[in-house]
Amino acid sequence: MDVSQLNPQVKAKKTKKKFDFEKWMKITGIFVSLLVFALLYTMPTPVHMTMQGKSALAIFGMVFVLWVSQAIPTYASALLGMVLLVFTGGWTQKETLAVFGRDVIWLMLSAFIITSGMEKSGFAKRMALFIVSKFGTTARKALIALGVVNVLLAFIIPSTTARAAMLLPITLMILQVYQAVPGESNFGKQLMLQEIHFNNISTSGILTATAPQILAVGYLQSMAGLDISWMEWFKASMPIAILTLIASMVIGNFLFKSEVTVPPGEEGEDSKDVNAALTKELKDLGPITKTEIKALVIFSLTIILWATDGIHLKLFGFQISLVMVAMLASCLFFLPYIGILDWKETKIPWNLMIFSCGAYAVGLALNDSGAASFLLNGVFERFDLASLSPFALYMIVMFISSFSHLVFTSKTVRVVILIPTLITLSQGLGLNPMVLTLPACFTICDTITLPPHCKPNLIFYSAGYFTVKDQFVYGVLVLLAKWLILGLAYFTWFRVVGIV
Repeated sequence: MDVSQLNPQVKAKKTKKKFDFEKWMKITGIFVSLLVFALLYTMPTPVHMTMQGKSALAIFGMVFVLWVSQAIPTYASALLGMVLLVFTGGWTQKETLAVFGRDVIWLMLSAFIITSGMEKSGFAKRMALFIVSKFGTTARKALIALGVVNVLLAFIIPSTTARAAMLLPITLMILQVYQAVPGESNFGKQLMLQEIHFNNISTSGILTATAPQILAVGYLQSMAGLDISWMEWFKASMPIAILTLIASMVIGNFLFKSEVTVPPGEEGEDSKDVNAALTKELKDLGPITKTEIKALVIFSLTIILWATDGIHLKLFGFQISLVMVAMLASCLFFLPYIGILDWKETKIPWNLMIFSCGAYAVGLALNDSGAASFLLNGVFERFDLASLSPFALYMIVMFISSFSHLVFTSKTVRVVILIPTLITLSQGLGLNPMVLTLPACFTICDTITLPPHCKPNLIFYSAGYFTVKDQFVYGVLVLLAKWLILGLAYFTWFRVVGIV
């Protein structure tokens, strides 16, 4: 048993230590962020970088420090970033404000409407109780069960965002069963962050699970004459993804030691009693209600439309985008006789929506201004690549490929810039392009370190269970573990499948 549970003084000291550290982070965060902004904004504009790019880079550096240190509320730093983009010329006012109309923002809004509908209907609770009582009788089993569901969905739903929107209501209800308090519960932090990891990293094992990977394979075919099949990608990448997800669970257990092992019950109840109580609670819900059936039909329609994305033109004669499917579902939840919601019953965290808009704007400005491309090219130019051993070159490229998502908010943009560069680099050095480029393709979905770096991150972050710092530290450690796994694969698995 944890000593702090027995000794209130120990617990009080830990709380005071945590408070002192957070207070120190907040105070220093403001000064460090201003210093970063001043240094980057006033430095001489490098050759090949525009003034717009320098402004965007300075603002990104400043808000990054503010997000990690939590010196000011994240929504305030996001708004500050948007204002500074316009004031400094990093982005135009029209482009900055247009972020509020981006598909990811409407998708998040729709996801919370769908979640509200599923919660009100009671079906999400029924599903959560079923998963917890059958497969998630302990916190660890719940983590594994939801992770496995996430991986299986990657085979049939080729969209990380759709899977995140689909799993959010179920995840939230499971956290309610475990009485996890947003921002305080370690179990809540690990479950939400692990869903981000399973969502993104499992995608890297399945070629068709996201469009940028297909684009990357297209570059390999057109520029290097290499044809990579679905099964070849799967055999090479899925073992890496599985090992990385195992590492993620181990690191998550270390960083966020769960405060619960089983769903909390009344005082004196053991785990069997709690499980029996959950089973009874599920049974007490009785037969499925008319309201639940309505919600289930809308939710099922949403999943079917997301899963059949590739054949919409054949079925309907037109394409229904991911966000339009989500908005259609939201509309159905509000319609008389069909839906079950009114506006007052929707639970939308507007402060987190504002943060998402600001974070997305800063990231997009970094891409559009050319600053991201400048940084990537600068990193490659600093190394004397021709003098390096093939393995050293491989490890440098894998590191850059994985962590380049810190400056690129778009997977597609990363592919467009990174993959042709690596193919050309390989050909110039006389190497087989597959050795560097295909493993680099397996890092396209390594966008797990900050909320604005991909849409699933924003969706799970908006639930309020973890901070930017939590995600950043956890994400960096997991990606370092993946980098080492890729290094090991160079001498082992990649030789078996013929990459090296």
